Amino acid sequence: MAEIINGKGETTATNPLDSTSSDEDGKNDETSTSLEDGDALDERTHRTEEINVDLSKDNSLIVDISDALSERDKVKYTVHTRTTLLDFSKNEVSVVREHEEFIWLHTCLEENEAYAGFIIPPAPPRPDFDASREKLQRLGEGESTMTKDEFLKMKQELEQEYLATFKKTVAMHEVFLCRLAAHPVFRNDPNFRIFLE
Repeated sequence: MAEIINGKGETTATNPLDSTSSDEDGKNDETSTSLEDGDALDERTHRTEEINVDLSKDNSLIVDISDALSERDKVKYTVHTRTTLLDFSKNEVSVVREHEEFIWLHTCLEENEAYAGFIIPPAPPRPDFDASREKLQRLGEGESTMTKDEFLKMKQELEQEYLATFKKTVAMHEVFLCRLAAHPVFRNDPNFRIFLE
């Protein structure tokens, strides 16, 4: 048996006659190889392991959508902000914004020459509830051709579909704001501050 001291200062015993216990460089087989995107490959099992790198340790600007209300063709988002940044007039504020205001903010960032070369988070897509509304309308028109139980089941499924679309829409708008808030440059943008206050 040979003793090898690994990079951690730990001593491991290996059998020099066993080809699986060390490679040509004398490394222990329990090492892992680094891959792209924060993955590691365990050489014993040849499986990748995801390593989470959390870059959002800075809590000086926290943004979330605390509420959303669908009014016919519009969704009103309540944007809640908590901050310790001195540029803000208040430490905590909530404002109501519509989709068009998110697009305005995205356009302001895109058109600002100071941000040339920066990757600006994509604008959230326009809320689209037309498909769900049309299905619900067709269901109402066909109500007389189905039993009450069939109608209630179909209506419940359509309501669940609408709710899932609504939640996804809210989440995409929130992700857009969170990406801006976590960015070291965009978080200090005056238009972003106007949007949040």
